[in-house]
Order: sequence, then C-alpha cells, then structure tokens
Amino acid sequence: MITQMELSLLIRLIIAHLLSDFVFQSDSWVNQRFKFGWHSKHLYIHGIIAGSLAYFASGLWGNIWILIFVAITHILIDGVKIKSKDNIRSFLIDQLAHFVIFLFIWIVIINPGREKMDAFVQILLPGIKIWTIIAAYLIILWPSSKFISKLTEKWRVDSENICPKDESLDTAGRWIGWLERFLILTFVLLQQFGAIGLLVAAKSIFRFNESRKVGEYVLIGTLLSFAIAILVGLFASFFLYRFL
Repeated sequence: MITQMELSLLIRLIIAHLLSDFVFQSDSWVNQRFKFGWHSKHLYIHGIIAGSLAYFASGLWGNIWILIFVAITHILIDGVKIKSKDNIRSFLIDQLAHFVIFLFIWIVIINPGREKMDAFVQILLPGIKIWTIIAAYLIILWPSSKFISKLTEKWRVDSENICPKDESLDTAGRWIGWLERFLILTFVLLQQFGAIGLLVAAKSIFRFNESRKVGEYVLIGTLLSFAIAILVGLFASFFLYRFL
C-alpha cells in the first residue's frame, strides 16, 4: 500500500512545479526565452529554480540528482517549446511533459510494487488534506489564468480603440479573475453553493460594454473562470470528503 508520506511526496513535487512555473517566473522571462531562445539566460535560471524547488520540496537531502534531473529536463522541455507557437496547445503539452517528469521521479524514489500501484489507482489519500487544498488553490490561480488567456486570445479585442472613453485599471481583469476563482473554490470546499449564486449576481452588475465584441469577450472569460473554479473545487471535494 502506498503510504501517506509517499503520496505526499508526489503532491509536494507538483506544488514545487506550480510555484516555479507560475509564481517565480515573470512574463518578461517568458518573453525573453521566446526572443533569444537557447541563448536566453532566463531559460537556464528558470530551470535551476525549478530543480531547486523540487529538491527542497522532496525533503530527500541525499538525492541531489533530483535537482539536477529536474533542472535539465525543465530546460530541455522549455527550450523545445520555444520553437512552437505560444498557444493553448503548446501550453498543455508543456505542462503535461513536466507532470510526466515528476511522476517518473516519484516512481523511481518510492520503487512501488504491484500492490502499491494498485493502491495508487484506487486514489487513497488519507492524511494529506492540506496538500490537496494547496494544490487546488494554486491550480485555480496561476495555471487557470494562463489557460483562460490562451483559450480566449483569438477573441481578444483592443477595448481602448473601440471604447476610448472607458478607462480601466492595469491588470484589473487578472485580479478580478483571481479573486472570483479564489472565492468560488472556497465556497465549493465549504459546500456553500448558495454563496456562489450571490457572487454571480454581484458580477452581473457589470453590464455589456458599448461594444458587443468586448462584452462577449468578457462574458466568455467570466464563464470559463467560474467553470474552472467550480470543477477544481468539486474535484478536490471529491477527494477530501470521499477518500480522506
């Protein structure tokens, strides 16, 4: 049977990746990578940060190979991504590749037999509620923002040219998305679904812009944001209340 500590290790490795890719990496670093490719210093700095976070998150101080392996594979994956378009498809493939690497590292470390793999398939997660909740909040904040941005970029319009009189705060949309997903996930985890209705009603106060295109674009982003937060919340709740 997979132990509590072994499954906790996998979640910690995933959290380390989420932190390195979405918290400790700025948009300017990403732009520099796409501009200079393999010659960008930020590509290698980011790889070292990813490896270091994975190493410290593992708590296995004698396994320095974790830092080296994650750093090298992270650099290679991100380096290959530079040659492709920065769209939703490359984003998903990139994240899947990183997840496979961490899953491989985890399997090598725990060296599971058939019994342990069967236990993993059954999704036994006793005693790791805190890691499940942390992972859920990280997912609905930074990765979700990137996912929504990539998915809706083909509909993006220049609202300043369409409605020059309408001024907005810098990065206000991003903060609104973060806050609404944070609140929705919290309500779902607390099973306070009625509060989500109040949030939807509050958001409906914002009427369509003078331009229908801008209004539809905002509505699509809002519905995607709500849907992702609810789905992640239901998925996390399924583990918290069914298996833990």
